[in-house]
Amino acid sequence: MDDPVGDTPLAAMPAVGSWTCPTCNNTYPGDFAVCPRDATPRADQLAAATDPLIGEVLGRTYRIVRVLGEGGMARLYEAAHLRIDARYAVKVIHDDLSRDPDLLARFEREARAAARIHSEHVVRMVDVLRTGDNRPCLVTELLEGEDLQAMLDRVKKLSVAEAIPIARQICRAVAAAHAVGVIHRDLKPSNVFLCKDAGGPLVKVFDFGVAKLEDDEKLLTRTDTIMGTAAYMAPEQARRAADAGPLADVYSTSAVLYHMLTGQPPYGNVPAFSRLALVLHEEPARPRSLEPGIPDGIEAVIQHAMARERTVRVQSALELEAQLAAFDLRPAPAKKTSAAIGAVAPSTTAAGAGNPAAADPRATQIVVRARIARPLAAFVAAASSLAAGAWIAALLAAFIVPSSGTERTLIGFIAVAAIVVVALLHLQTLRPAWRSAPAVIRHIRPAALALAAGGLTFGALELVTAGAVAVFGTPPLDQGPRIALAGAIAGISLCWQRFRLDERLKRWIG
Repeated sequence: MDDPVGDTPLAAMPAVGSWTCPTCNNTYPGDFAVCPRDATPRADQLAAATDPLIGEVLGRTYRIVRVLGEGGMARLYEAAHLRIDARYAVKVIHDDLSRDPDLLARFEREARAAARIHSEHVVRMVDVLRTGDNRPCLVTELLEGEDLQAMLDRVKKLSVAEAIPIARQICRAVAAAHAVGVIHRDLKPSNVFLCKDAGGPLVKVFDFGVAKLEDDEKLLTRTDTIMGTAAYMAPEQARRAADAGPLADVYSTSAVLYHMLTGQPPYGNVPAFSRLALVLHEEPARPRSLEPGIPDGIEAVIQHAMARERTVRVQSALELEAQLAAFDLRPAPAKKTSAAIGAVAPSTTAAGAGNPAAADPRATQIVVRARIARPLAAFVAAASSLAAGAWIAALLAAFIVPSSGTERTLIGFIAVAAIVVVALLHLQTLRPAWRSAPAVIRHIRPAALALAAGGLTFGALELVTAGAVAVFGTPPLDQGPRIALAGAIAGISLCWQRFRLDERLKRWIG
């Protein structure tokens, strides 16, 4: 469910932009402390006049200077270091919440999780202190810029050239967290901060308040609790927060990219409980149906990373970044990244934007698979339906040997019924997955392999029969057994693939 108390960032921009007077609704530069028309104070100035923490020194080191923002769980301040020329952000839990053991545990977890991760793409934790009235507070680096949600509220959606570098940096942050056993579990645009940087926005991921620490034996919540934000939550996390592993963060990262490119979160702007039901049972709308300018390959990458089944999802944040790198339309900023997490070198090709033939080989493969997925699925569904009907008809004709028109008509009717049944099974399987090219390929693959196995078996038996007749003058098997064996091989292939998929799912879930 949407998290109602995790909306205060660990660090925010100083008031250097603009602000709107609540009295006259006029907008003024950020360096105006009061409205020049009616003298209404800016919000942070008003808070400073009544906030007892303004001017307080924490830990004999940090003097609270002003209010930066406020959320349901905490208030954010700017603080000045007393001994060096440096400014920091200080997050202080609200007084009425400071006695709630669950929220205090969350506050502690946020500090522990962020402190473990060493990445330029994760907000840096500096200190953990107590205020004079014994409330816990977190000291972090002070960021200048805006969070991704604020940007999307302003511009609605981003171009591919703007969105892909941001998504790649989120992948690096997630990979760094996973490398030290931290699962974020609440990746969303409001938890992604865009710092001002000469080479483009520098991404900082924050708010690890509901993070899962793999070596932490003390659970933050009951195992059946749902935690996170429904709009960006993986299906397994929507069932139980305890099931959220690294691949849940991969899903959420791709869901954030979905929002950046389409202008809306997956499943649209529906109530949280309705969205949870959709997450559990349906694929989101195709990104290209909302924004036709999204290249086929990028849509396929998004859908692959948002696969409902963990076994077929992109298997790591680094793998997702590698796929996105093939479609990066501009060089990433020349910044050092940790070799420990295997950061991917930036791509300078305009892969997939227009001419797949000129793209990165990885991008070309993704684009081709995306474009042939649905036509191939339709062909395999039709071919396997017809093959099932033909196999039934040939099998009955070989063993029964119809001697009248009525018997031949009955065999034809049974064959047509088999064709219809198999076609309806294909329709039932493919219809909910049709929006996603990777999901379509995943669902049609067993039928395609079974069809190939049956066809190859029948062809091999026919060749063996022809050779035996040429050498010995008699076939080793009659036509009926040959047809039955080919059908049995196709059926075994189909069942084996389904069984293997089910076993893999059980291992992941169990």
